[in-house]
Amino acid sequence: MKIGLDLDGTILDCKLRQTQVLAALCRACAVSLDTEQYWLLKREGCSNRDALASMGVDELRVDAIVALWEHAIEDMCWLGFDFPLLHAVDTLHRWRESGHSLHLLSARRNHANARQQLRVLGLDCFTSVDFVDPFQAHAKRSALSRLCPDVYIGDTERDAQCARAAAVQPILVSSGLRSEKYLRTTGNWPVMSRLATVKLPSI
Repeated sequence: MKIGLDLDGTILDCKLRQTQVLAALCRACAVSLDTEQYWLLKREGCSNRDALASMGVDELRVDAIVALWEHAIEDMCWLGFDFPLLHAVDTLHRWRESGHSLHLLSARRNHANARQQLRVLGLDCFTSVDFVDPFQAHAKRSALSRLCPDVYIGDTERDAQCARAAAVQPILVSSGLRSEKYLRTTGNWPVMSRLATVKLPSI
């Protein structure tokens, strides 16, 4: 089987990186941030902008923080906060040893830093590694159409929507940016707790 995989929230736990980057930026902009409230809002579908606004941050500061976030979130100093989700690496190696091919497709913008992070974390089990521009609406769908995996495993409703649009079967995990409850409200697709609990379909 040809398995497509997202990175952040699917293979890597990125909660600490995301909350700490935002907390640092909020401090720089004289904003007090409840990181747990922020993460709960993200898990229920909010963007950074919507989460900050709903927490009472004024519009000018929201604009500044969101802009700074885009520049900081993939710096190597922050990527060091990521770590593989429970049993994710073991699951990937087990699938590969079973004869499946693994294809990473991520919306990371800093490709060099992403590849270095994969090396540091020992995630060298992919047949192919591709990155798409997160600011281009159809980039992931187009990449999935070219790659043609049997399934694509991600952690957001957008991952599932792109997979469906590319005629690829989506599987979502609730270990990342979205909660299980939220993901189940966004469409009719399988939702698992994490990568290690995913049961691959019969093709």
